[in-house]
Amino acid sequence: MRKSVQHMLEDILRDYPKLPSYIKQREDELKYPTPEQDDNVGGGRALNKLSDPVGREVITINDDRWLQQLKKERQAIDECLDESGVVTEKIIQETYFKGNVGLRMVDLCDRQIIPVSTTKAYELRNSFLVKLGKKLNVDVM
Repeated sequence: MRKSVQHMLEDILRDYPKLPSYIKQREDELKYPTPEQDDNVGGGRALNKLSDPVGREVITINDDRWLQQLKKERQAIDECLDESGVVTEKIIQETYFKGNVGLRMVDLCDRQIIPVSTTKAYELRNSFLVKLGKKLNVDVM
């Protein structure tokens, strides 16, 4: 796996705990948009302007690419975690979700936080990243 792809997938995993708030924030932005500035100062009303805010909201939420990408990332990570074993899940949680920035994989294994050898921990992590990359349609090889 290329380092750039690995770093991208790791960044997605680090953002996973914040994904529900990102999704809610984006949905709120789409539900309650800032009104468009009216350039027709002092003029009459527009005759052909349709007011359908609910219809616009549904179309916008369903069509918003960023929102769909966030949901896709969350679903892919959830599926990969469900398909993984207990040890792999523990590795991903300790490495990416808890924010143990100072602890490396070696430290986690030495302190018995992860109950496998360092080599096995790296293998499990890498296989998880490959599986996640495939679910996200990222070229992992």
